[in-house]
Amino acid sequence: MESKSFQFLGHNCFLFETEKSYLITDPWFSSDGAFFGSWFQYPKNHHLLEDFLKLSFGQKKLFIYLSHEHQDHFDIQTLRKLNKNNVEMIIPKFEDNFLKVILSDEGFHVNEIEALEKVALDNSLKIKIYVSDIGINHDSAALIEWNNLKFFNQNDCKIFEQLSSLESEAIDYYSVQFSGATWHPSCFAFSDKRKKLISEKKVLTKLKNVVSGINTIKPKYYIPAAGPAIFPFLEESLSEGKENIFIHQDYLDKYLKSNGINNTVYLRPGDYFDESLVTPILPPTSEEIEKYRVTLESPWEKNKFNFQKKLLQKEIQLRLDQIKDLSMHGIPIIIFQWGESPVHKIIIDLNTNSIKTDFDEANPYIKLIASEEYFSLMHSNFRWQDIYLSLRAQVVRRPDVFNNIANIFIFSDLSNIKKSMESTLNISNERIEVKIEKDLKVSFDRFCPHQGADLCNAEIDKNLILKCPRHGWEFDLKNNGINIESNERINAELIVHSKD
Repeated sequence: MESKSFQFLGHNCFLFETEKSYLITDPWFSSDGAFFGSWFQYPKNHHLLEDFLKLSFGQKKLFIYLSHEHQDHFDIQTLRKLNKNNVEMIIPKFEDNFLKVILSDEGFHVNEIEALEKVALDNSLKIKIYVSDIGINHDSAALIEWNNLKFFNQNDCKIFEQLSSLESEAIDYYSVQFSGATWHPSCFAFSDKRKKLISEKKVLTKLKNVVSGINTIKPKYYIPAAGPAIFPFLEESLSEGKENIFIHQDYLDKYLKSNGINNTVYLRPGDYFDESLVTPILPPTSEEIEKYRVTLESPWEKNKFNFQKKLLQKEIQLRLDQIKDLSMHGIPIIIFQWGESPVHKIIIDLNTNSIKTDFDEANPYIKLIASEEYFSLMHSNFRWQDIYLSLRAQVVRRPDVFNNIANIFIFSDLSNIKKSMESTLNISNERIEVKIEKDLKVSFDRFCPHQGADLCNAEIDKNLILKCPRHGWEFDLKNNGINIESNERINAELIVHSKD
């Protein structure tokens, strides 16, 4: 590798080299993909695995930065093949110590870094971590300095409200995710028209954030990464990015150029940085998806499932026991369903902290409909968020209103469910006041009720709609700061001063 360059190895994997060390971010090379064989690298990077493994057997120290625990960033299958004696894992210090525990149990030396702490790994290599850690959201970004260059790797960490602190850093390279990475709305029981409308809105929010990040940081080059993945064993349109949130680089390229951004470099797995690489990677065709699929064995088909309802009930009860001292009201019923018979479902009431035998479907509820195989994973020591990201369930929500607490229960693990709920229930009630016009101000809660994003510098449009910089939640400041999709509010008050 040239000392002034770096190499892209696929998805969110970048390789930096100094005279003494290598630093690599989020290596994901497994041919089993991620999330039980639903997500796969695009373009394919499996052929680069051996070269990556060789780094741990060389003379230089290998540092590996893992941004968070999702399987497309934390590929334990690949990490197990490394020479652990020459590797140091760099991870953020999260409230949830899952990453630290599993890496330590695997025999790795682990270096936990506090948020905003800058650590020198060698004389020419430094890393500074930025953290988002609230509720079910555990993610990080890294400012990497090597050979007098700076690379800010935001991956899919939604800390857009923190980017102003990087304005003075003179960033050479900036990378942030532009494609979707969630089950909403693809897995929800919506009409195709509604899915399309929701997807378009979410895509636009994400692309606006990318543009905002570029305009704030002002890097010399923007490098798209951390997706999109493709889904060879699921519905083909997901891989093609058609009318869903998993858009591809051609879509991004048009949007960036329409906003006057022309410093984008599109790297393929194995490429060293080259500013002449300005052609976006197109979505895969049906033939390319099929060609990819035939080279793989479906990990889902290889799984050995053994569903037992009583074991799932036990797992649910363990979670309920963790949160029994938390007071909850107005939370929709949660239903896990794998058949039409009443015995083929489990009904969870967080308001009474209990498993129920029946309920009135006229009341609010969230229902997950999936196979027995799917629910067997939930009582088999797998992380629940990884299971949901397999995209193999259908979600029915009545009414169609997001509920933070129900979402945390569905996505959390036994080890972090209480802290996740407490951090959301205890979001600071600090208030701020913003001048709108000469004689009009508005006062509202400073932190978003969704995941605690700081709204201090949030965008407010001419209709007094405030948009959260993290996930694009919109709050109507004229109507108590309500978000109609969740019924959450930021308690906005308009303050009108008389011209007299």
